Amino acid sequence: VKDEKGQALPGVTIVLKGISVGVASDMEGKFALSAPKQENLKLLFSFVGMKTKEVTWKGEKMLEVVLEEDSKQMDEVVVTGYNTVNRRDMVGSYTSVKAADVMMPAYNSIDQMLQGQVAGMVVMNTSSRVGTTPKIKLRGTTTIFGNQAPLWVVDGIVQNDPLELETADVMTQDLKDIVGSQISWLNPMDIETITVLKDASATAVYGSKASNGVIVITTKKGKAGRLTVNYTGNMTINTRPNYGMFNYMNSKERVQFSQDVYNAGVYYMEEPITQPYTYEGAMKMYLAGDLSYDEFMKRKTFLSTVNTDWFDLLTRSAVSHSHNVSLAGGTEAVTYNVSLGYNNTLGQEIGNSNERMTGRVAVNIRLHEKVRLDASLNATSSTTKAFGEEVNPMSYATTTSRSIPAYDEEGNPVYYQKRATYLYNRSVQSLSYNFINERDNSGSTNKNLHVSAALNFRWNILDWLSYEFTGGYTASNTNGETYNTERTFRVAWRYRGYDYGAAEPNSSLFKAALLPFGGVLFTTDATQRAYNIQNKVLISKSFNEDHRLNAMLAMELRSSAVTNNANKVWGYMPDRGETLVKPTPPDELRPLSNAVSGWGILDEIFGSGTGWTRTKNTDNYLSFFATVAYSLKNRYVFNFSMRNDESNRFGQDVNNRFDPTYSFGLSWRVMDEPWLAGIKNWLNNFNVRATYGIQGNAMTKLGPDLTLRQYGILSVYNQHYSKISGLPNPNLSWEKTKSWDWGVDMTLLNIFDVVVDYYRRNSNVIVTQDLPSEYGMSDMKMNGGKITNEGVEFTVSFTPVRTKDWALSIALNSSKNWNKTGKEEYEATRYELLAGNSEKILKKGYPVGGFWSYSFAGLSSEDGRPLFNYLDVPEAERNSGVDPTTYLVYSGTKEPNFTGGLNFSLRWKTLTLSSGFSLLLGCKKRLPSPYANIPNGAKIPDSDVNLSKDLTKRWKKPGDENYTKIPGLVTTLSSNVVLPNGSEEQWMRVWEQSDALVADASFLRCRQLSLSWRIGEDWCKRMGLKTLSLNATVSNLFVIASKRFNGFDPELGDSVHPKNYSVGINIGF
Repeated sequence: VKDEKGQALPGVTIVLKGISVGVASDMEGKFALSAPKQENLKLLFSFVGMKTKEVTWKGEKMLEVVLEEDSKQMDEVVVTGYNTVNRRDMVGSYTSVKAADVMMPAYNSIDQMLQGQVAGMVVMNTSSRVGTTPKIKLRGTTTIFGNQAPLWVVDGIVQNDPLELETADVMTQDLKDIVGSQISWLNPMDIETITVLKDASATAVYGSKASNGVIVITTKKGKAGRLTVNYTGNMTINTRPNYGMFNYMNSKERVQFSQDVYNAGVYYMEEPITQPYTYEGAMKMYLAGDLSYDEFMKRKTFLSTVNTDWFDLLTRSAVSHSHNVSLAGGTEAVTYNVSLGYNNTLGQEIGNSNERMTGRVAVNIRLHEKVRLDASLNATSSTTKAFGEEVNPMSYATTTSRSIPAYDEEGNPVYYQKRATYLYNRSVQSLSYNFINERDNSGSTNKNLHVSAALNFRWNILDWLSYEFTGGYTASNTNGETYNTERTFRVAWRYRGYDYGAAEPNSSLFKAALLPFGGVLFTTDATQRAYNIQNKVLISKSFNEDHRLNAMLAMELRSSAVTNNANKVWGYMPDRGETLVKPTPPDELRPLSNAVSGWGILDEIFGSGTGWTRTKNTDNYLSFFATVAYSLKNRYVFNFSMRNDESNRFGQDVNNRFDPTYSFGLSWRVMDEPWLAGIKNWLNNFNVRATYGIQGNAMTKLGPDLTLRQYGILSVYNQHYSKISGLPNPNLSWEKTKSWDWGVDMTLLNIFDVVVDYYRRNSNVIVTQDLPSEYGMSDMKMNGGKITNEGVEFTVSFTPVRTKDWALSIALNSSKNWNKTGKEEYEATRYELLAGNSEKILKKGYPVGGFWSYSFAGLSSEDGRPLFNYLDVPEAERNSGVDPTTYLVYSGTKEPNFTGGLNFSLRWKTLTLSSGFSLLLGCKKRLPSPYANIPNGAKIPDSDVNLSKDLTKRWKKPGDENYTKIPGLVTTLSSNVVLPNGSEEQWMRVWEQSDALVADASFLRCRQLSLSWRIGEDWCKRMGLKTLSLNATVSNLFVIASKRFNGFDPELGDSVHPKNYSVGINIGF
């Protein structure tokens, strides 16, 4: 099978008309087909971008078929979710990618694979832990308080969040991190294409949830032909981190630092704990006479050389594997696609894993030549395991002194003393701690069962008129738990006051314990039931060669109901049949050492509003929408779409519960003009587009009415009580974004495809407004903010080489976004400006995510203290109401404003080498300070804490200020800086928040490098196979970033992405 230029066409579908037999052409365009003995058999040849061709086969052994390009361009369509649009009639801005082109075997969710694939889309991974969800933004930030993620649509069905915000509010952070996304239930191997809709013309039809863009997924369908069975398997090994990647002290350096600060007379944060596992602790033992000088020196030598490798103990080079089997085939009347998937992924941290099983059945039935029925059923079961509260292996490995041993010489766990205070026994200063014990006796687990069904019925009433019904139903259950047993340090310091087993029954320690037995268990059981019903009338009418009309009139009813039962219980004993032992009753509790009795932490256990909590949330939407696309002379296209959403979020407020969104679009296919025929040999396509529209964003947990939460009994008054959680605001309306887009599409020399877009988006956003105390609440939400996003996107793909043996294709994309805020008048506090986080507009004209810093002016030559610009204000001029931006400097934004991607593929015969790169520029981050673990920077921390090697380069003597920016040790208690507002701040704290510690967080990442080998057809036949291919892949091969991050990945800040090595096989039967 060839094209008109004589080039072989791989992947052409060849079907025996009327018979359930079909094949596909190979990379050389060849095919082999077994056919029954029958005269004048009809073969149908179909391929994207080509006219379907019917050929009569008369028994020839060799058959050469030439396919022609479809001049009417009815071959390629854009899937918008609600319908499919002829590419020539699509005015909006979009990007489509094939799922096969973005597959990364190291990941098990499609959202993790999209970094660097789409211009204007930022994908930021928030954790290296398996089961976590990346953060995705399209064309900048358009909201402060609301959801900033795009809307996901699968086969026309809008996907809901696995847990709404109200439900997530009662969860621990450990569980929130592993809940997953709207799309984490879907097996990437079941996906055919991903289409990202960007501008208002493409997304306005989705109404109140589409201001952040829409990502439309189309799953695989069956094809007419004999049954084909395909198996894909992958095995992945990740690499563990090591200390050579980072800039932390070894044992010798840490002990030497402790000796330096001790000799310098630096004040300690608190009295060092007497113990043999730290330099300071051993020094106290020596000074107290518990160690001789020789014993002390021997202990110092031991601590200097132990060099515990926490990474070796807490992380692993884990082996993960995935398996997928699919069956597809059918006749012209019925086609089917059935798939099963299993994935077992182990994280680099010991104790982190994800196991998932998926199943899918899709059936497409042609009931009549004018009636089609499509049905699908999906089921996913997944389990993600992570860690208990305050258990973080990566953080512990990087922040814990390597002079502390994990095991003694006999292999027994070493428990060192870690600082702790217990509310009901003030004499407690420290308790025994061993991280491995803490990890093994705590944890978190999230189990999710997701079942969804979809039905699509289409009736072509007339050749130009169709009716379509789409229905979808989703049921999901999410069960999570986080626990700490009685053997953990967390339970000991918070609820007991002594080490496990260290107190006799009826002793004073025992009587002062809230939980003498058992630990703590937090559980959450969330159920979600959602349905989506759509009725659509579609019109596709050509009046003559010059006029074509496509229109859709539709109604949609969508509902999502979430119920979450959260429960926290005390006295949990998992090794005793998961029983519960009751805590000490308040009247039997006997505090020690002048501890203040009363409710305090007792209210957590016995008070109202704690323990068991049930939250319910129902979102209902009734929508009416329409789209119109009119084409004149196949060159001029006009698009219009409009949608009205009615939501129960705004109750009886008829002014705001009905939210209209709309868009207009125009496109001109310039190269189809007859007067440009002379340059068509090199400028093959030139299309200009312009769109305008309004997109909506419905807020979670917000409405114009008074919101009252009712609780049980208030312990102080022994009465029922309620809390106002939201004041009434009759003027509150949905957020809206006005969007303009201008675009150009070009094809040059039939090789280069170029897309350029310029956009501007103005968003009216909801912000938090502070209130006077007489209102009874500190703040309320109101429409008072404005965010503007302006940007340019550029995409180019080209295939400079395409022969029988060689093919080279390159795809580049990039985007630049300018974001700024305005309208709201609000005087931000110094703390908000330094953090850059707020539900308010911090300063007009600056971007969301912008942050400020103190201006570092160098180090003092006298004592190495940091000096600063703009803080030296005469006492008479100090004013508590001074604008903090007069003495702070703008440092940049935490959000990248430039993104790019490069995807490369080189084929030689049956070998293909491909790679993918992602680039993020323009973002800044505040670096962790070498003094970061020292509160207020004034005193030395406990010596179980590891420190940065940068401290060895600190200021030590006059003259060092010319070579270092790291202040010297603070040897005085008087170390404050007076700010222009009259307040005082410790100078080391000011330095940590100065621009001296602001670094460029831009990076270039090699996301993937892979090599695949497609085994020749002859070899496959000998093995009884249809197809066979092998592949080897490296993910996260390298990242180029600022050296100031000292080995950490700037995308994560405090961790690294593991490098993954994968091998895979694909077998077709």
